Amino acid sequence: MNNNPFSRKTQPSNIHKLFEQYAITNPDNIAVKYSGESITYSVLNARANNLASHLKAKNVGVSDIVALEMSHTIEFVVSIIAILKCGAAYLPIDSQLPIHRIEKYLDIAKVKLLIANKTSQVSSLSTLPIILFEEKGLFEQELSEFQSINGEPDSRAYVMFTSGSTGDPKGVEVPHRAVIRLVKETNYISVAETDCILQFAPANFDASTFEFWGALLNGACVALYSGKGLDPNRLKQDLVNNNVTILWLTAALFHLVADKFIDVLRPLRVLLAGGDVLSAKYIRKVINQFPDITMINGYGPTENTTFTCCHKMTKNNLPDTNVPIGKAITGTNVFILDENFNPVKDGRLGELYTSGSGVALGYLNDSNNQNFFYNDKIDTGLIYRTGDLVARNENGEILFHGRKDNQVKIRGYRVSLEEVKSAIVKVKEVVDAIVTTKKYESGDQILVAYIQVKEEHELSPKSIKSMLAKILPDYMIPDSFIFSESLPINNNGKVDKKLMSTT
Repeated sequence: MNNNPFSRKTQPSNIHKLFEQYAITNPDNIAVKYSGESITYSVLNARANNLASHLKAKNVGVSDIVALEMSHTIEFVVSIIAILKCGAAYLPIDSQLPIHRIEKYLDIAKVKLLIANKTSQVSSLSTLPIILFEEKGLFEQELSEFQSINGEPDSRAYVMFTSGSTGDPKGVEVPHRAVIRLVKETNYISVAETDCILQFAPANFDASTFEFWGALLNGACVALYSGKGLDPNRLKQDLVNNNVTILWLTAALFHLVADKFIDVLRPLRVLLAGGDVLSAKYIRKVINQFPDITMINGYGPTENTTFTCCHKMTKNNLPDTNVPIGKAITGTNVFILDENFNPVKDGRLGELYTSGSGVALGYLNDSNNQNFFYNDKIDTGLIYRTGDLVARNENGEILFHGRKDNQVKIRGYRVSLEEVKSAIVKVKEVVDAIVTTKKYESGDQILVAYIQVKEEHELSPKSIKSMLAKILPDYMIPDSFIFSESLPINNNGKVDKKLMSTT
């Protein structure tokens, strides 16, 4: 049972105010655990007040964006709450990204200030005002009072970048209302004060939104993963030592864990997975091994705040072959439409559109983007066009059938094949390139690049990977490279992708 003292009608309309209410009503509940350390809601709130006061003194305020290049520690949690208290929004930065890409993010977002650790590659190069989280007193001192900004539900809470079809990343602006809709009074999960959610995803991946705020806006505990990457022994240790009950994994990691390390999942009450197509075989394996577990297939683009649809599975409704993405979560409307915006019949393929409280404000500095639009024929609110092809079955559940455009999911991240190609053709030895995917039986897929190399030049997979690592995140670098002197051309004079199919 979730002892939530706030109904949807009475609860605060922004994230930090809702968190502050729990700091008042449940001050001694453990809020965050990390590597043997834990702090309560009251202490977390007081530390966030202290940092917020410091940020305010540096003129951080409403509508500003503060970037974070920090490891996942208690200080990170203090920082995101403090930023919100000032009326600003946070932008998580993965320190493993190429510096060129990070600089592009900072430029697009017009970042006001950077919070980083002293080993940060950005802090040594950036001209931005910087707060080093090693600065004494910033994160340990507690301030009982701070007048936080009482922002609007549509105020920007955070920015996350996704791969753009034009070859440039796009910054998605997510408002407070969207996060609250994701984790409060939902129809796909009930988070109790006795629950503990493991914060396992990278902070710049939108699954982290559920992990952080699913716990902290329900009076529960968030335990920060103490390892780097998938370390099965460390993962099992963190789950057991922190009494974790709820875990999120990308589809690829879920398949790996279910195949080789299934006992890791034993402590869980709820396991969520998504970011790509889930294997019914592995879902059946996990639930047959742990009959009391609930599995949730979570589907949704970053532009609709982590989850749009969810499908719950237990021992009573095991999937046969295709795993549905389910039905719309609370506060979300979904529409399956043809090219003329007309609803398609059940069983027919159409494109998924969504509206409701979860829809983002749009992309930073890109007000003309046609994926966000208004159309009273569909709904009166802002609508997001997902680009995903789906169909609804006889039970009213939605099944995913792939992308309409040239984007794919790799390790849970949405990747534009055009953006990867754009990076490859910048290599001086390359004439042209095509990027496609190879799919395995489990449903996981990798990127494959076909590259036309200039005459009298040579390239190796190792050398081009090294060049791409300077401009692309690791998950956007192809796993396989096929070099040739020419790419196959069809009768229309275009590169024939069908001849390159590796699926």
